[in-house]
Amino acid sequence: MKACLALLAVGLGARLGLALGTDVYFDEAYYWQWAQHLAWGYFDHPPLVAWLIAALGIRPAALLCGVATVAAVWGFARDVYGAPEPAWRAAALWSVVPVGVLSGVWATPDSPLLLFWVLGLWALWRERWVLAGLACGLALLSKYPAVLLGLAFLATAVRVRRLPAGAWLTAVLALVCFLPVVLWNANHEWVGFAFQLHHGLGGNGGWDTFGEFLAGQLAMGGPVLFPLALVYVVRGPREQFLPRMATLVPLAFFGYAATGTRGEANWPAVAYLSACVGVAGMRPGWQRAAGVTGAALVVAVSSHLLFPVLEFERDVPLSRTHGWSVLSELAHPERLFPDIRPGAVVRVYAPTYQLASQVARYAGVVTDTEGPARRGSQYDVWTLPPVASNQEALWCSEDGVPPPEELTARFRDIEGPVELRGDYRGRTVHSFTVWRLRSPTP
Repeated sequence: MKACLALLAVGLGARLGLALGTDVYFDEAYYWQWAQHLAWGYFDHPPLVAWLIAALGIRPAALLCGVATVAAVWGFARDVYGAPEPAWRAAALWSVVPVGVLSGVWATPDSPLLLFWVLGLWALWRERWVLAGLACGLALLSKYPAVLLGLAFLATAVRVRRLPAGAWLTAVLALVCFLPVVLWNANHEWVGFAFQLHHGLGGNGGWDTFGEFLAGQLAMGGPVLFPLALVYVVRGPREQFLPRMATLVPLAFFGYAATGTRGEANWPAVAYLSACVGVAGMRPGWQRAAGVTGAALVVAVSSHLLFPVLEFERDVPLSRTHGWSVLSELAHPERLFPDIRPGAVVRVYAPTYQLASQVARYAGVVTDTEGPARRGSQYDVWTLPPVASNQEALWCSEDGVPPPEELTARFRDIEGPVELRGDYRGRTVHSFTVWRLRSPTP
């Protein structure tokens, strides 16, 4: 019990430290942008993360989902084993799974997905069909891969040759919850579905991308928990076939997808919820190994993000979590270009949705994306009026990237660049450059 409490304390401490000690992550800023324009759907994902941010704020939404997920894992494991001791072990293991910790700090669609996935799995286990339908519906409102929980349940039904009548009620309730997202997509040329199908299954891949997937699971799931999850899938108790399938289906689906595209390591995060429940029933030595390695990884990453000692040529984690607040200077363009008229700058352009969202979050200005480096995003759904002849705009990029020709052609004069350096503990983690775009062409 003491070991479980120690792991829970490590997980909670890491979450609070990262929540208080890091800048808003660019994906959080993007979803914060969504929260300023509430809708039933968005270009990339369903709407629940935006609703939670609008209601609670960025970090409070993630922290609440993270703590609630730990509690839900405890409850699910308590029912699976019929005893509190394995439940505490499962909750402790989950509290130090790296992808779970990050989802409990940064408000992304994974934050509510993990919570409602385990609640849906718990309700399906107990055959509480109404609760299962509501939980699965909320999971679908979080992220499209929530449908994989339904596949796990169907695989279990085939295995036991039993499909309870109440399961149809669960399916109907979940689809009713999800129907507004379908209608939103229908009214927007199916952009959300099309983007996710291309993003998750399109592209070119092979053994290299599959190897990256495996490395990502060792990092985000844990170097011991990930292999134990595979052991649980193959050799877990027969009566735990449903949680075993809830582990297998996401890992298998995204593992297969990784052979054709370069995905993200967090995509099969839901698999580790039931994996922690399964490992909680394994030998104590395996449980300790999974818990200790997970905690060590969480402490190492958190320490580096909060108190960096080592230096890397390309420190992606540090650059993603620090140095963004300097963009607040764009709220006062006269400090960068002294002859700008007050109120003349009405828009800031950026080459990517990530940077545009960070500018919007920290400077509180209207932003848009331009240039060949950008990918499709919610900015393509929103429409903005053209910049008027008496108005101006700014271009903000990293590492000196100039404004693209398609943008400069719309303005008569370009001035700059001016540099903004984003520092953290004496290190420059971002180098932003700002151009002034004046006098739009008629």
